[in-house]
Amino acid sequence: MTGLEKRMARLFANRGKLFVAAFDHPQIYGIMDGLQDTPGLVSSLKRTKLDGFILNPGMVGHVPAKAMEDKVLVLRASVGGTMLTYDSYDGNYHQSIASAELAANLGADAALFMFVLGGTRDKDTELELARVCEQYHKLGIPVIAEVLNADYTKNNDTDFIASGARIAAEIGADIIKAFYCKDFEKVTSNCPVPVILAGGPKDADITAVVREVVSKGAKGLAFGRNLFQAEDIKGLVRDLDAALRG
Repeated sequence: MTGLEKRMARLFANRGKLFVAAFDHPQIYGIMDGLQDTPGLVSSLKRTKLDGFILNPGMVGHVPAKAMEDKVLVLRASVGGTMLTYDSYDGNYHQSIASAELAANLGADAALFMFVLGGTRDKDTELELARVCEQYHKLGIPVIAEVLNADYTKNNDTDFIASGARIAAEIGADIIKAFYCKDFEKVTSNCPVPVILAGGPKDADITAVVREVVSKGAKGLAFGRNLFQAEDIKGLVRDLDAALRG
C-alpha cells in the first residue's frame, strides 16, 4: 500500500465516510463569530464524532497536540485574497500557499485547494491544481479540490458542480468538496473519486439535507458555519454523524 493509499484509507476509516469541521474561514474573513478561539474550539470537540478538522497552516501549531491525536488534519493550502477590501479578493483564481513538504511536516492527512471555474482564469486554476497534485502525490498526500464558481450565486447549480467535480478529478484531485445541489447524484455518479458535501441550503434542515446527499452517493461532510455558529455544536455533530453514517 502506498502512502497515498494509506492516507486515503485513514480519511475514510470510519465506516467509509469522512466528517470534518471546516475552521479555515478566518484566512479570508479575519475574526469571525464562533472562531474567535479556534484552538479552544478544536479541543472542546475532541470527544465528538468528528473525524477531523480543516485548518490553515498558521493555526495548526496553536492547536494542542492532544486535541488532534485521534483526528485527521486537512490543511487548507490555497488563498484567493481577503474580504477585508473588495479589490483584494480574486474570485477567479486561488493559489497554493503551502508546499507538500510543509504539509508533511505539519502531519497533514490531506490538503485542500480551491478550484475556481467559470471566471476569467479557468486555465490558471487547472494548471495550479495539476501542479499541486503532482507535488503532493510525490509525498503521498491526497488533494481535496473544492469546486467553486467565480460567480458565487451559481455554486448550487447542478450542471456546474457535476462538471467541475469531473474536471478536478480528471486533473488529479483525490476527493471533491462540493456545495449542495438539487440532483446531487449527477455529481457523484459522474465523478470517479469520493465527493463530500461543503454545505447545505441555509433555510433547510441540515440533517435532512445530509440524509438526502448520502442517499445520492456523498461520502462525507465538510461543514463550517453550520457547525461553528451553531447554538449546540456538539449536539449538531451527533445528529449529523447519525445522518451520515446511520
